Amino acid sequence: MFRDRIALASVLVAPLALGASARAGVVHADIWVTAFGGQLVTGGWDHDTGVVINPDQRVFEGELGLDPSFPFSGDEPGIGSDLVGASVRLNVLNTLSAWNGSSFDLSNSVLTVGYGGQSADTASGGFVSFAVTAGLDLHPEYTLSGPGATDPANGIYLATFFFASNGLADSQVFWAVLNLGMSEEDHEAAVEWVEANLVPAPSAIALLGVAGLLRRRRA
Repeated sequence: MFRDRIALASVLVAPLALGASARAGVVHADIWVTAFGGQLVTGGWDHDTGVVINPDQRVFEGELGLDPSFPFSGDEPGIGSDLVGASVRLNVLNTLSAWNGSSFDLSNSVLTVGYGGQSADTASGGFVSFAVTAGLDLHPEYTLSGPGATDPANGIYLATFFFASNGLADSQVFWAVLNLGMSEEDHEAAVEWVEANLVPAPSAIALLGVAGLLRRRRA
């Protein structure tokens, strides 16, 4: 299930909509990792069009178990980047939570992230690394297991990550809200809770910085 999908479209940046939902309407957003002011930053990226649809996104979605051959795995959210030539590490924090209908509780299930023969998980942390090439569209494998490697329970799970790369400050943490067998309404409610409760409102200075980044990319 490991995939490197090469996007044919050049990367563009959509107009900034401050305060808009991280999901930017119905468009699925993969993770975009770039650098600004010497630090890695994340945004929301539409790999089908090559457009960065939300330059400050930190909450992403994925579905597990869509392929019956891999009932507890998925490969979304994917990752794109314009840091060509850099080696980037996707760090997995050692915590996993499950949606209880109104917030998240710590879970004793384990999410494993695999790519290119590497793996890291929410039980012990760690990272997987990848080299950024032109047109990168990387899709790690996200696999959920229950306690003691049993089959996991259906639910909506929250995992926490950050990016690192030599010569750049680490990104802020970001989150993936992964759905296994629950309704899309429940999934969206969980995503909205994370956006409202875990993501701090951007400061005016940060917003000006993002606007400056957009102007440079459009030039």
